[in-house]
Formats: sequence, C-alpha cells, structure tokens
Amino acid sequence: MSFSSSWIFCLRPISLSLSLSLSLSLSQLHSSQGDCPLDFTVLSNFPYIVQQARLPVMDLQCIVLLNALQLVLSVYLKQTGFFLIPTNTEADCLAAFNSELQSMGAVNSDIRALCGFNFSQTARGQDNCQGIQQVSDLKRLADPAELVSLNQSCEGALGNGNGDNELCGGCIRAVGVLTLDLESAGNGSQSGCQNYSSMFAAGIVNLAGPSDTYTADCLFDIYTIQNNHRSLTILYIVIGVVAVGVVTLGVSLFFYFRLRKRRHKEQKDFIKHTTELLQGPMSSTGGLVWFTMDEIKTATHNFSREAIIGSGGFGNVYKGMLTSGSEIAVKRFKNCTPAGDAEFVHEVEMISSVRHRNLVVLRGCCMAPSGGGIEGHQRIIVFDYMRNGSLKDYICNTNKPSLDWPARHNIAVGMARGIAYLHYGAQPAIIHRDIKGSNILLDEKFDACVADFGLARFTPDGKTHISTRVAGTFGYVAPEYALYGQVTEKSDVYSFGVVLLELISARKAVNSETSFSLITDWAWTLMKSGNWTQILDERMDTKGCGDDIKQFILLALLCAHPQVNCRPTMSGALTILEGHQPLTDIPDRPLPLTSERDEIESAVRSSQQLFSDGGFQPYTSGSSEGNTA
Repeated sequence: MSFSSSWIFCLRPISLSLSLSLSLSLSQLHSSQGDCPLDFTVLSNFPYIVQQARLPVMDLQCIVLLNALQLVLSVYLKQTGFFLIPTNTEADCLAAFNSELQSMGAVNSDIRALCGFNFSQTARGQDNCQGIQQVSDLKRLADPAELVSLNQSCEGALGNGNGDNELCGGCIRAVGVLTLDLESAGNGSQSGCQNYSSMFAAGIVNLAGPSDTYTADCLFDIYTIQNNHRSLTILYIVIGVVAVGVVTLGVSLFFYFRLRKRRHKEQKDFIKHTTELLQGPMSSTGGLVWFTMDEIKTATHNFSREAIIGSGGFGNVYKGMLTSGSEIAVKRFKNCTPAGDAEFVHEVEMISSVRHRNLVVLRGCCMAPSGGGIEGHQRIIVFDYMRNGSLKDYICNTNKPSLDWPARHNIAVGMARGIAYLHYGAQPAIIHRDIKGSNILLDEKFDACVADFGLARFTPDGKTHISTRVAGTFGYVAPEYALYGQVTEKSDVYSFGVVLLELISARKAVNSETSFSLITDWAWTLMKSGNWTQILDERMDTKGCGDDIKQFILLALLCAHPQVNCRPTMSGALTILEGHQPLTDIPDRPLPLTSERDEIESAVRSSQQLFSDGGFQPYTSGSSEGNTA
C-alpha cells in the first residue's frame, strides 16, 4: 500500500481523500528554529485514533492518522491564525508525531513508512488553494455572505448524545459551499480548499474548538463511537443527491436540444430569406461577396477592441484581414432588427452599382440573426481598407505629418470628383448628406475616396430618412437642411466647402474651446479684413502658390455660403478646382448666428438688413488685398 506525495485527508465518506497543501509568503517564515509548534498529545484523548493506530497498516488506518494530523493543525490554527507550520520545523514535527503514535502502542510508528506521506507538505510555502496563508487571506477571498452562513451553521455544538445528525449536516453543507467559493475565488491552485474550509470551521468558527469530540467527529471523521446508522444516513443522502443531479441533467439536456433545434430552424429560415433577397443583387453586381459571420469574426479577431478604427452613431468600423491576405474595413451597424433587411439589401445593391476611382469600393455584406445571443441582429458591410486613414486624421492631429499644398489640392480635387459623380454619374442620383473629414478616406497615394455614400439614407431600424429628418454632423450641415429639412445637391456642396476650409487651415469645423464659432464665419471675417493668410495651416509650405491657395479659400467660402442660390454646383466647383474657370467674386454673407447683440444692431441701423459690411454686396478678390503667401 502506498500513497502519493500529496497530503491526503478524509473529510466525509463521499470523498475519502483530498489533497491539502497550503501556500504562505516567504516574508511570513518567521521561525528558523527546529522546535515543532504542534501539540500531538491531544490525540491521546480520542480512543478511536488510539484504536486505529494499533491495528495492522491498511488504507483506512492511514486516512485516520492523516485526519488526526489535520485535527492537530486545526488546534495550531486556533492558537496562531496560521494554517501550516513554519519551515525548518517539519522534521521535528514528524519525529513528534511518530513519538506520539509509539506512545499509543502503534505497531509501526513511522507514518512516512506507513503511508508514504511527505511531511514537508505541512510546512509553509506550499502553493495551494489560491495561495491562502492565514485566516485573514481566507476571509479576504471568501464571500462575506458564505462566511456568515458558516458561522451560523458551525459555531455551536455539532452533535449530542442522541445521535442527531442535523447539527453536523448543516455545518458540513456550509463547509462545502465555502470550499466551492474558495476554488473559484482566483486563478491559483484549487487543491486543498476543502481541508482549508474544514480546518477554518473547526479551529476558528466552532466555539468548542477542534479538540471537542463532536467537532472532531463531524469535521474530521474521528468518531466517538462506531455509528453504522450515521453511515447509512450519509449514504442515503449521497444517493438522493446523485438522483436529483441525474434528473436535473436530463431536464437541462432536453431543453438544450429543444432550443438548439429551434435556433437551427431559425437559421435555416433566415438563410432562405436572405438568399431570396440577395439572389438578384448578388448575381448582377460583379464581384460583390456575401460574407458569413464566421468569416467576419475571423477577419476582425471576433470584433476585437484593438481592431476598431472608427466609430459613430451607426456603430463601429473594424480593420480586418481575409484569409486571402486582403485588408478590409468592416462597418458593423448597431441596434438592427430583421424589419430593415430588405431596405438594407436595396442600399447595398445601389452602392455596389456605383463605381468610381474616388469612391470607396464595396466588397460585400453580411447579415446574421440574433440567435438568442447578446449580439442581436447583425448587418455588416465590407469595404477596401484605406492605409492612410481618413482626412480627419490629418486635419487636426499634430502627430501626423503635415500635408504639402499639392497633396491638399489633390485631395480636394478627388473629393470633388467623387461627390460630383454621386450627383451626376449615379442613377438615380445620390445625395450624400454627411460629407465630413472622417468620411473622406485616403489610399496609399493620398488620393481621396468618398465613403458612406448611399447609406446616408439608411438607418439601423430599416426606416429611410424623409425630407424633414436631418442626417449629418453639426458644423457640416447646410443651414436650409438643418432648419427646414430641405436637402438638395447643394447641401453636399455646403459640407464640401466646410471640409475645404478644414483642409487648408487644419482647424475644426466648430471651435468651442474659447468661443463658440463656425469655421465658415471665422474664415469669412479674416478674408474680408484682408488677413486671409491667417487662415492657412502654419505647418504647410505655401511658397510660390499664394494665388492658388487664395482662390482655393474663396471657392471654399462660396461653396459654404449660407444662401443656397449663391453656391456653385459640384461640377462647377470641380471646374474651378481644376483651374478651368476663374473665381473673382463671391456674394456677401449674412451676419453669423453667433454674432453679438451690438453687431446685429449696428448692421440693422446702417443698412436695415442683417448682412455684414453694408448689406448684400459682392466680394471681389481686389477689394481687400492682404499679404501674399
């Protein structure tokens, strides 16, 4: 008969052997002397231990003797608050234990030879049960509610002379609950947690202490008398628990497979539904891909936070990589319902039919039912990934390298071409309604590509925007659209003008840091005063291109004019950007909405109109010349 090197105790007949080894920090190894701090003489007070010690060596005798050692450790715990003895004392404690066994009349008093037990497991420094070292560690890891329950169940007497098992049974159940709590309290070892719980209950909680015969009988199976009736009772309890567990498992499996069957049917119906929706569009758009949710999750590492490259009211945009090695951008809409699937497919079909070098290429899409999970109904579109990010990243981010004038002019021309194609090349025409820096993406050559077109009319709940519902970002939305819900192609022209001013000045569309102001009002004031060079980004090299830049600013102010009829069309703005048509004057602007009261009163007194500088007058490039760049 042999035992493993781990320390084995018997708590209840349900589990005749459990591993106990406890871990204490090196800083607490306060004893280097060889004296054993354990009092083994308490064992002579238990006739059952003496009886078992004198019998020929068998597995049962080893278990009883090891449980006896646990009782002695519980006495030590009650006295010191530590679960195990200091290092360098285990040899003396082994000798003391053997000596006590010999005094009991043991046939063979060497416990290491009897049971193959390594006594060093009783010394501090063992890494078991979440690294608990002393009573305070156990209380810190355990649920306070479980400790209260343990105190209520185990602090009183755990038996009486009538053989009543209820007192002990309640304590045993509380010890089991505490054991499970400790095993799940951290990421350390779970070994020995049941022994920690029983020692804590006997040495700390129980008022009579571990030396009490009823406490030892209940928690360490050191019987006062042989009680076959109690063993049968425990056996019946075990059988009952097993039977309840089997029934519970059967019911759980029944509902699991029933739910799985229902979800499988829902998935099958969904695939059939989406196939019917996409059969026409997907077969006629040339290269548009229907991605599965598994493919999307693999590409984005299950929608990892580290993969997020953009976010907004619609949801998040993730960078991903397909198994082919192609980089993609995945736009995941939030708060979706199946009611909008048909409209979504229509939008995808419309976007896929629009192809232009200055529009972001749509790769495909994905839809997936909620399946009862927390993710909900899924709608996703997949685009080509743009290595240089969005224009917004370069406008106000000083960590990004500054763009020179040719690069900025090229970006402006690319934007204008993309928007003009949406207005005049696409059938039917598409009004973007959300032109801004974050929707202008830059490829590896810093060519601009317009994103989010078409889907500006799409909302996650499947409804479409109507004429009175404003979609866009504050600071970029045209006044007539924001105030009256009237949207035309020139609403996009206004937003385009705002982005041009951002591009040339590296200033945000709305400045709320010092005083709330729009970039259009700020730039107009500087242009009227002849200080137009103050509009320019300080980091941009403007040498030799002052006239071109000034023409650029004038075009931006004209595109962002508050009055619709004063703005050019997108094709007209593109013609001016490409240098095929000069721009010499622009109409005056009304006073800004953020003007002070004295400014408004002064304008009214001088002209009876809410226009700056003498009413509605044209601005010519020669009226207020400033310094050339």
